[in-house]
Amino acid sequence: MYSRSELAQFAKVCTSIGNDIADEAGFVPIRNLLSRFHAKLLIRPLLVEGMLASVEESGQGDSSTSQWAVLLDSETYQVSKSDLELEDSNKPLSSRLRNTVAHELVHSLAFRPSEFGIRLENSKGHKRGRSALVEEIEKQTEKFSPLLLWPENSLAKFLSTKMQTITIEELTQVFKTMGISRYVLINRLSLLPLTDDNRNHEGLRNIGIGIGEWCSENRAVLRSWPLFLNFERHVIPSFLLTLRKQDRLPAETIFLDQAFGMCGGANNYIELETKAKTIDSDNLKTMHVQCSIEKTKRKIGSSFLFAVRKLREA
Repeated sequence: MYSRSELAQFAKVCTSIGNDIADEAGFVPIRNLLSRFHAKLLIRPLLVEGMLASVEESGQGDSSTSQWAVLLDSETYQVSKSDLELEDSNKPLSSRLRNTVAHELVHSLAFRPSEFGIRLENSKGHKRGRSALVEEIEKQTEKFSPLLLWPENSLAKFLSTKMQTITIEELTQVFKTMGISRYVLINRLSLLPLTDDNRNHEGLRNIGIGIGEWCSENRAVLRSWPLFLNFERHVIPSFLLTLRKQDRLPAETIFLDQAFGMCGGANNYIELETKAKTIDSDNLKTMHVQCSIEKTKRKIGSSFLFAVRKLREA
């Protein structure tokens, strides 16, 4: 098991890379990401969606340099060389492809930490051998791909214009502009305690952000993962604490107003008084919150963002 300081090294490297390769809009083109990791993108028929491979390329004389390749399944992804060359925030590649590439490149850090200036305390004398060491690093670092796709500088710039808690419309706009999925957006925010101090920014105060899923046009459930919670004094709406333990929580058990979108109505916003408490206490308080959902087609199985914002007391 790796220490927090060691994991912080990996997070710092990913954060630095994201900042370095982002364009002027704060967007990270996949071609820049591949170049920074000295990797190629190869589209091939595969039995899996994507994988990482090392390739040997001849160098000068008898020497050889080890290169890396991200292989993507040609049946899952159709992307041309021009698609890569022209990618920007106005025309991003699919968020699924982008995350798969970033995910595999983060895995490559397990095989070459020293190349990126990472020093592992546990690497010397590791009793389980190199293969076990690599496997453990991969497991611990696989969550860091969002740091590459929504760089720290870009996130800070986004938040710099927010004088109050971010809205569902702003969240929707940013994941589309950054070419990331809803899941990556939430996981990126969840990494804030490990990477920077933006968690304390006014735009991220007193908010919970999660994923909902349509079961029908009139019924939705809330998913337990991913979930970003950031409330003052750790006093959190009780239904969000329940959600941490119970996946697919029916929205109708929380929101009783049938005019609200998650209950079949047309309204994407609802205000309500709800019980709230800390994780370790049964001392219930009352919190006035606003719940909002992303405007999407209500297709069975499709996902949408939801946000729960604490409203200021009068």
